[in-house]
Amino acid sequence: MPAMIPTFLLKKLYVKGSFKNNADGFELTLRNTLAPGTLLGFSPLQIDGRDIPLDRVLIIVNDAPPRRASDISLATPSPFPLNGTVTIRVEDQPLPPGAHRVTVEVNTQEAGALKIDAEDTIE
Repeated sequence: MPAMIPTFLLKKLYVKGSFKNNADGFELTLRNTLAPGTLLGFSPLQIDGRDIPLDRVLIIVNDAPPRRASDISLATPSPFPLNGTVTIRVEDQPLPPGAHRVTVEVNTQEAGALKIDAEDTIE
């Protein structure tokens, strides 16, 4: 049975200050400080309450080649090692400066569904 991870611990997975615009949209980073894990799939990422389709989201674990979030599944999982980073790169319009709220929902083999909410500022 998957373990329940308290919300305050999930919030710590978000790397504060990692939210930034890039040439193709924006990105943010998570760091696994809890335990080794296996990513089995994602729900649509939300930015300021707006859903971003998974085929527009790239997942980069440590320095591995990018994978579409839509391609990560039970049949094609992705490791999330302890102290590893996951960069979530969104192919969308760059975000305006200011505060933004992001919600990442991911299904893991070890802990089931995790919902990570974070708020950060883009300069």
